[in-house]
Amino acid sequence: MSLPVHNSSSPLLQLQGWGMSRGHRTVLASIDLSINGPGIVVLMGPGGTGKSSLLQALSGHVAAHGERWGTLLFQGETLDAATQPPVLVQQHARELGFSVLENLSAALRPHAGNKPQALREEIDARLHALGATAIAAHLQQRVIDLPRGLARQVAILRAAFSGSALLLIDEPTSELEPADAEAVLILIERLAAKHTCLVSLHHQGQARRLASRVILLAGGRVQADAPVDAFFANRAQHPVLAQFLRTGSCHVPAPDARAEELAEGVIAPAPKPAALIANSVGARAVPAAEAVAPRPLPAPVSLSATPSRRGPNGFHWLVPGKLAGCPMPGVVFAIEHDLALLRGMGVTVLVNLTEREMPAERLAPYGLRSYHLGIVDRGAPPLLWAKLLLAKIEVMLREGEVVAVHCLAGLGRTGLVLAAWLIREGLTADEALRRLRTLDPGFVQSQEQEDLLHALEENLLIRACD
Repeated sequence: MSLPVHNSSSPLLQLQGWGMSRGHRTVLASIDLSINGPGIVVLMGPGGTGKSSLLQALSGHVAAHGERWGTLLFQGETLDAATQPPVLVQQHARELGFSVLENLSAALRPHAGNKPQALREEIDARLHALGATAIAAHLQQRVIDLPRGLARQVAILRAAFSGSALLLIDEPTSELEPADAEAVLILIERLAAKHTCLVSLHHQGQARRLASRVILLAGGRVQADAPVDAFFANRAQHPVLAQFLRTGSCHVPAPDARAEELAEGVIAPAPKPAALIANSVGARAVPAAEAVAPRPLPAPVSLSATPSRRGPNGFHWLVPGKLAGCPMPGVVFAIEHDLALLRGMGVTVLVNLTEREMPAERLAPYGLRSYHLGIVDRGAPPLLWAKLLLAKIEVMLREGEVVAVHCLAGLGRTGLVLAAWLIREGLTADEALRRLRTLDPGFVQSQEQEDLLHALEENLLIRACD
């Protein structure tokens, strides 16, 4: 099966005056960018400058309470019309409990059919062509059991096998040891022979080695865009690029900074392009007046948590603002990243169902604490333990805590406790499972866990009758 190649005379990806906001904050003001391929384009810039937001938007992710403007075309069409839109490399929690073979097969199935033998042969051929022998040796292993470097490669391969001509890869070497980072970079280089890869990096050495072209994003705009050699030599003598190359950062005002609040001599950012906002393509049109003064958000709901915000990968509210489930912090991204997102959601207590306690000193800086009840993977606790845990959670909620239940992948043991809570609230075991699995089909992962839920239903029903 041939891999996607963009043959159109139009650019693979084109942005003109494109921008986005989240609430009152303008993240990207006016991006002008054209990308073709195959090859590797590296996106660089200071932290918080919108690199991840741009990649998420290109994958079709829509932020709540935000606006978009300008033109965004992929293969000459809007994202909604694209047959194979850009794919963002990410590892969903629900995929961690499946084997490497199942993950890669799921990506290939729409193109290669459902025959297991044909899928296996196609996967073997592709891995061999890419020199991915380490992945080929772990096809039967669950992704969650892989070393972090191999799990990162699986996520990249799954995206590549999806059939899209554009791969969006956000900080692929973060939190990896040098040897693992090198293996990831080699894989991206080999994929770039047939794909266009838009990669965000903070490591200048890796960017110099990987890219054919580098883009510097700061202040909501493209500050520099050049072939890799010209970029790192700063042949255009761009002052912002010079500062970035020297320090890894650059002092450019945020796109919605006010001139009267800036230091003397600092040039205020240009206003957002009102004409493009009013005539946006591939995004909802926004009145020009909103470019200067975005309309205010509705008054906040008086909850101790903020259910509308984005939690960690795999986070689900069961009772919005009060009780949620999620994977173990740090299982996919850095633990600090996940803990910060959990605290941003308002979570105060983590109910840890893994067999390993989480050190209190890792949680304390984020205002979090942990309640630990170890349960073996895919197992279930005794019925009495389950009822005691539900009673403990009830006490926490009554005291105003916001609780997130987690195991390793956030599906089996986590789903067990969430379903048990629904049964305690009056649902049957079957209805609790049905409702949970509308959120994620992977919730509750063994017959032992389902048996406990039915036993809990029967126990509570008997006591209600008494």
